[in-house]
Amino acid sequence: MDYEPSPSDNTDTDEDLPPHQNRVPRPPPISVNGNSMLGSSGPYRRAQGDMEHQIHHLEKEAYCSVLRAFKAQSDAISWDKEGLITELRKELRVSDDEHRELLVRVNNDDVIRRI
Repeated sequence: MDYEPSPSDNTDTDEDLPPHQNRVPRPPPISVNGNSMLGSSGPYRRAQGDMEHQIHHLEKEAYCSVLRAFKAQSDAISWDKEGLITELRKELRVSDDEHRELLVRVNNDDVIRRI
């Protein structure tokens, strides 16, 4: 059975509105560091901040792993490896303070000392 509204059927639905007026207006997009965000609500910001924190944690982990591998290979680091470390620091957004902290951690690592 097909339903066909009668002319007296007044349901006040969005279908009666002209196109694009049946949508809730959205705030304009916000751009942060060149990336477009879809709003500035609290939970979204917090999720974005958590994600940024997790990504940076992974970046520091990756950088520390490379330092550990180089240290395990040899106590002396070649100029080529030094250049690679510098480039890696830039790409992984590791600050000077974080670099020093990670170097101390690597130099005090018992596993690396035993190798």
